[in-house]
Amino acid sequence: MYVIPANKFCFIAEPRTGSKAIAKALTEKYGALIIGSHHTIPSEHPEFKLGPDWTICAAARNHWDTMISWWFKLERRGKMMPLADWLPIFCVEGSIIKDGQLWWRSAPFITKQLRYAWLNADLDHALVGAGLAPLNLPECLDSKRDKRPYQIYYKQRTRRYVHTYFATEIDQYSFKF
Repeated sequence: MYVIPANKFCFIAEPRTGSKAIAKALTEKYGALIIGSHHTIPSEHPEFKLGPDWTICAAARNHWDTMISWWFKLERRGKMMPLADWLPIFCVEGSIIKDGQLWWRSAPFITKQLRYAWLNADLDHALVGAGLAPLNLPECLDSKRDKRPYQIYYKQRTRRYVHTYFATEIDQYSFKF
């Protein structure tokens, strides 16, 4: 969790959503303070008070794209397997999934949702609303996938699996394949 107290601005870093780029930019340009660790949420540090007048934002990424990002993380560890085999293993209740949702950790706190597909524009809007100047986010690629579109990795079965499993959030955020 990154905060700029003077401007009452907070960014909650969700995994696989461009959070490294945002954290780097906020820290370098505005001296944002890190509270806890990169993926800390406000309830984990109740001693740091975020009031109702704070801009609290987090990013959400299209679930199909997110799954490919997590899948490629296995590549770095030398544990790559077919997507159709991996999805049922990964998509279980646990540390990052709750009630079939990925973005549940930050949801109760945020006042501004940042959409991954429009990350720079949504972040700039939130920053300006908090009295800060817009940023140009640095590129922080950590996958051999580079900029290849996530759609090329899906077959009909795996596409349907992700849509069915995360239907609540996909509908909530109006994500499209």
